[in-house]
Amino acid sequence: MEEPITEAPAGQAPQSYDDAADTRGEAMRAYQKALGAKQLAATIPLSIARLRDELPVIEEKLATGRRDEAIGDLVYLIESPRFEPFASSAEGRAALFSLGDALASAGALQPARGYLTRLLKGDPGDTYYRRAVRSLVDAGLASDRPEVILKDLEAVPPSAPEELTGDVMYLRGRAAELGKKSDDALAAYAKVGEKSRFWAQATYLSGVIAVEKRDYKRGEQLFCKVADKKQTPKRAALFGGSEFFRVRDLARLGLGRVAHEQYRFDDARYYYYLVPNDSENITEALYETATTRYEAKDYDGARQALDDLKRLQVNHVYEDESYILDSYVDLATCRFPQADNKLAAFIKRYEPVRDAARRISKDGAAMKALVDTVREGADPASAGVGVPDETARALGSLLRIDAGYGRAARRLSLLDHQLSGLRRSMSELTEASSKLSAQKETKAQSEAGLSASPVDKVTRIESQIRELKRLLREADRTGKKGPDLELLGKEVVALALQAKAARASLTSSPGGPGAKGVDLAGLIAGDQQLATELYQKSAALRLEAEQQQLELAGDALQRLDLRLSRLLRRARLGRIETVLGKKRALEVEIQALSQGLLPQTIVDSLDAQRFLQDDEEFWPFEGEDWEDEYVGGEGLR
Repeated sequence: MEEPITEAPAGQAPQSYDDAADTRGEAMRAYQKALGAKQLAATIPLSIARLRDELPVIEEKLATGRRDEAIGDLVYLIESPRFEPFASSAEGRAALFSLGDALASAGALQPARGYLTRLLKGDPGDTYYRRAVRSLVDAGLASDRPEVILKDLEAVPPSAPEELTGDVMYLRGRAAELGKKSDDALAAYAKVGEKSRFWAQATYLSGVIAVEKRDYKRGEQLFCKVADKKQTPKRAALFGGSEFFRVRDLARLGLGRVAHEQYRFDDARYYYYLVPNDSENITEALYETATTRYEAKDYDGARQALDDLKRLQVNHVYEDESYILDSYVDLATCRFPQADNKLAAFIKRYEPVRDAARRISKDGAAMKALVDTVREGADPASAGVGVPDETARALGSLLRIDAGYGRAARRLSLLDHQLSGLRRSMSELTEASSKLSAQKETKAQSEAGLSASPVDKVTRIESQIRELKRLLREADRTGKKGPDLELLGKEVVALALQAKAARASLTSSPGGPGAKGVDLAGLIAGDQQLATELYQKSAALRLEAEQQQLELAGDALQRLDLRLSRLLRRARLGRIETVLGKKRALEVEIQALSQGLLPQTIVDSLDAQRFLQDDEEFWPFEGEDWEDEYVGGEGLR
């Protein structure tokens, strides 16, 4: 799935994504002409005063999350012939920007570009010119095809303010990185000035590219520009905002990793120490500090970092790795019983998860059930994949934090949102068409257009059936299953078959097209046909996106299998080390006893105060103490 689907003018095929002029303007003007023919068009003249009154109301809708309503109001306002005389005014430019930015945030990049590029024809110092550039850059960064947005931004002259040209060059660098052109990316990042809000990001990414090329010295210099307050330009933090400090934390982690790679363990510890406690990267800094100190054989420092990590009491991506490192620190300090207990607990906790991931990754039906449950936000234990509830929840959590799966899930969620809006639009078009065909009939106001669609209802029913199955499994496991529950189980199976049949019977074209024309009924019929075609294409695209999500989920579980298998091997080897360590400790004690030396545990037992009864008293010795009075007295002082 490359980009969200956008609409085309009524009666026309959707235009190419590269065409930024597709804003539905022709269709809106055709509707207004048809409404005028029926004397339904707006007759109140538009004025600056009215624009000033309407814009705050629309901005209020945007601020409260009513984005679709705001977009409808803005499109009706801007595409009216009454708007043209005011398009170049401050209020008109504000309306154009609000519509373009709202469409971009909704994922409709094609029409968003059509409105935002209209603002790039004036003075680069104009407020809405600058805001349009920023919105287009943000849209390009969120898109898989930033080169298309870069074509729109070619209108920005080199003489534009530094913050605008810097943003454009940063987008150019990201596009070059996406195309595996690291040299072009470095050249673009070098032109991002300190007044750009992306200066820190550009400098940090330049350092990452240098490190990937094994130029550690250059990479460290670039990281230091962001991480070191003395080397950072004074205005960079002001223009970068809160994102600047997040990138600064990443730069400090980068410095620590470069130092670690070069075995400069003390430098690495210092750089990790610079990451503040309220940073979202503090868990990485503490874990990598512990790893660095362990490799430097500073086991007390490693223990302190691991204890600090535990005190945070948060889940993090290094949770399993830190478990193993914690045990190996105990091994290195000869705390064999503690190490053995931790390693045994690790095997007990993670081996079922590894086995479940391995089995589900090879079972297509189980994989689909788990992915569907996670996507719907339900309890993964209700997926019915044949694993314990805690294991299913652990797999669901690991899927949610996987980067590749997360991107696919967000795209599928956006497509579902667009399909839901398209179904609602088709219902409204059908209702409008029926009202036009029977204008003399009087009908009660219906909320059918706002109700859930058949697809949404079937999805909700399937989720409820999975939850019922989970509850039945729990009842069966606890031995509380009776005749009533058996009957309920049969009914749930029957309901599941009915839901499956309902899913299969759903058609992908809820509305039917009518005859097209230039009058109001014909325009609505043309949009019905267009909406039907878009829905069919979107449904096919959704199947592809869903299959892509399943493939990425399978890849994530396979990587989890490999990761946990590696850690479980280390855990078992560690347990062998604990046995060998205990054996060696006994050998040392026996050797000491053979030489007439008592172990510390036995020496402590010579303290008479430990064996006094309640009716006894102890008088400490006040005379001379001869070291050879008893065996093992050597070194007591």
